[in-house]
Amino acid sequence: MRITKSTVYDWIKGSLAANQRVYYTNDVIHVSEITGCLRKAYYTRTTPLKPSEAALIIMSIGNGLHNQLQEYLTSKGWVSEVEVLWNFKYFKLVGHIDLYHPELDIVLELKTTSKIPEKPYPNHVMQLNSYLAMNKSEKGYLIYISRNGEVEVFPHRFDKELWKTTIKRAFHYYFSLQKKHIPKPEPSPLCTYCPFKWKCYKERGNEQ
Repeated sequence: MRITKSTVYDWIKGSLAANQRVYYTNDVIHVSEITGCLRKAYYTRTTPLKPSEAALIIMSIGNGLHNQLQEYLTSKGWVSEVEVLWNFKYFKLVGHIDLYHPELDIVLELKTTSKIPEKPYPNHVMQLNSYLAMNKSEKGYLIYISRNGEVEVFPHRFDKELWKTTIKRAFHYYFSLQKKHIPKPEPSPLCTYCPFKWKCYKERGNEQ
């Protein structure tokens, strides 16, 4: 057997696929979809792209750290990968909590990043807030771990108004998928890293 770079990339791709927890069906919306750019989520469902080899490595590193922390903390009373579900009339909203402590009623959301933000990213706050709502919890923490070894922790308490906004986004996204209508762009600094940025720019030109 000859092992090459392609072999290793195939291994990494296989390990990611084996641990994939997001499955797309018409009646299921994922929290991670509606807390980020809705247009990107729409493109991901309708015109999926193969991630670059560099992206595969970055995702694997992040997953590895997640798994290590989850494995360790489960021995300390935490529960990992807690599935939460909220039923609406037309669809189900599904999410997976990184870590939850039943006795303390605390939700943890882990994020690996290249640089620690000065304040938590709004989409991450919305994601954590959704988990609090769906798990009927009041308190949670966003934990950022950078690839250069820095750590930052941001506490968050359930925000009812933010949850209402999230529900509206979920319905908007669901009907966009059903009607095959591309959601409006949501420009942010993250656009630079979006794999669909050129497709989005082209659509913006057609919409003008």
